[in-house]
Amino acid sequence: MNKLQECQLNILKAFIKVCEENNLTYYLCGGTCLGAVRHKGFIPWDDDIDVMLPRPDYDKFIALGKDAFKDKKYFIQTYKSDKNYTYNYAKVRDSSTTYIENFYVNHRFNHGVWIDVFPIDGFSYEAKDPASFKGLVKKSWRFAFINYLPALKRKFRKETFFKDLGLNIVWLLFWWLNPCHIWNKYVDKYCHKIPYESAKMVGNLFGINMAREAMDPNIFLEGTKGIFEGVEVNLPKDYDKYLTNLYHDYMKLPPIEKQKGHHIDKGLDLDIGYEEYMRKHHI
Repeated sequence: MNKLQECQLNILKAFIKVCEENNLTYYLCGGTCLGAVRHKGFIPWDDDIDVMLPRPDYDKFIALGKDAFKDKKYFIQTYKSDKNYTYNYAKVRDSSTTYIENFYVNHRFNHGVWIDVFPIDGFSYEAKDPASFKGLVKKSWRFAFINYLPALKRKFRKETFFKDLGLNIVWLLFWWLNPCHIWNKYVDKYCHKIPYESAKMVGNLFGINMAREAMDPNIFLEGTKGIFEGVEVNLPKDYDKYLTNLYHDYMKLPPIEKQKGHHIDKGLDLDIGYEEYMRKHHI
């Protein structure tokens, strides 16, 4: 476990404590769940932690806001709590650290080390082939990509002046109008359309395995215990079926060329808060 993973693990511990104190159901998900089952911790090359909660519990967690964590360096980041944040799912950030993703270097939101927190939403009132819901997940990501537009701010260069000018005009309009809040309210309605409790297919509308995210809710139920880096954690009740749905033969390691993280950082410092780091490095 490297220093970044250790920091992320500390955030996870704090998150679990909040869930336990407030009787909220959560599960490790995606590659983090896979890591717990296959490695009893991080996939060695992984660079993030993912958790998810059924939509009712997710909404309760978000509603805790600033009162969620006793240690105030931890911050629940949503588009409501951080006006320049773009996604419609949450992150828990450690504000005393810095981890600036390359794509978001122009964004003025909290850039502390994070874990991703996803809601499990209803996909359908009837059971269907998971692949038939691929369009729903793609639509969710199209919504998210529109909110990337503030990242278009560019430095002017002689050889690309007119291109830079056009992109900066678009950026300026988004910075001034800040439509992300309006758009994310629409996405909220989209994600809440089918209540979790009534759905026959549920899953992560912001998952990356587009044609495999919709699942039988019985896969999750009350969950089951697992171990992640020595910490007792919750996994989906039928984690074998969950991981098979997402990754097929999930115990098989990927080719060596694919054994790498998927986040590229523009700035990483585990000892300096992101605000100080950005001032110091003129970001």
